Amino acid sequence: MAIAPPPLLSGLSERLLRRPPSLRELAVLVGYAEDYAWFTALARRLFPEEAEAALAAPNVGARVGNFARLFQERHFPLYSPYLEFCLEDGEDPPWSWLRRGIPFQLMGFGYDGLHEMWDGYREGLSALALLAKSPDDCFDEPDGLRTAWLESAARHIPQGTLERIPRGGIPLDVLTTAVGDTDYQGAAQAAAWVRAETGNFFLDHCYEDGDYDGFSDPWEEAVIAEATEAWRAADRLMDSVLRLADWLEGDLPARFAELLDHILPRLPEPTTPQEENHDDQCNGHHPLVPAGTR
Repeated sequence: MAIAPPPLLSGLSERLLRRPPSLRELAVLVGYAEDYAWFTALARRLFPEEAEAALAAPNVGARVGNFARLFQERHFPLYSPYLEFCLEDGEDPPWSWLRRGIPFQLMGFGYDGLHEMWDGYREGLSALALLAKSPDDCFDEPDGLRTAWLESAARHIPQGTLERIPRGGIPLDVLTTAVGDTDYQGAAQAAAWVRAETGNFFLDHCYEDGDYDGFSDPWEEAVIAEATEAWRAADRLMDSVLRLADWLEGDLPARFAELLDHILPRLPEPTTPQEENHDDQCNGHHPLVPAGTR
C-alpha cells in the first residue's frame, strides 16, 4: 500500500512552484518546506491581490525579491542582505530568516560609519555633521573623531571657513533653534541623525554596533503599521537633509560659508565661565566661540 507524502510536501510542485526547480533549489525547498509554506502564506495575507503574480516568478529568489519590493512600496524597506538567495552549505534560505522576524532596514551610522564619514558618505552630509557637537566626549584630544572630521573637511573647505565653526561644535538644541523652520533646518536634522538623537527607530539604530540585532518583531499588523509611520517620518527627515546636502555640493566652499553666515548670528551669547560645561574642560575653550578666535 502506497504511503501518502507528508502534508507539507504533498502537491509541493503545484502549490509552491511555478516551474521545474533545479536540483539545488528543490533540495532547499524540501528541506525548508515548512518555512517556505509560511512565507507564501505571509505574502498572500499581506498582498492578497498581488501575491499570486509575485509567487509566479521563475525561481524562489525572484519570489522573495518580489515580496520585498511589494513590502517596501506599501510599508518600508527590508534589510537586503537577508533577502539574498544564498544556498551555500549551512546557510538558511531567506524565507527562513524572514520567519524569525521583520528584518528592518536600519539607517543609523554606527562606529565605522562615523569614523569614515568623509570617505564613505556624501560631502554635503559630511559637512553638515561638522556643525554640531560630535558623539565623542572629549573630541579635541589627539585622534578624536571631530579632529579627524576637520582634517578631512580641510581638503574641501577653506581652513578659514572651518575656523568659524564654534570650537567643539554647536549643541544640538542650540543648532535646532538657530535654523528653525528655515531652508537650513536640514542642518539640525543631519546632526540629530548622525548623533542618533532623532527619536526615530530607523535613523537611530544600526546592525553594525549590535544595539539592535533584528528579527525580534513578528509580522503582525500593529507592528507593521507602527513601523510604517516611523519609516515615513524617517524618509521625510532624510529628504530634508539630502536636499540641503545637494545644495551645499553645488559649491561646497562658498555655500558652507553662507550656511555659517545664517547660523552664527543666531547663536546665543557666550555664557559666563561658571556656566562652562565638561566640553570646555576638554578643549580649554568656550564651546560657542569660533575655533579661530584668539
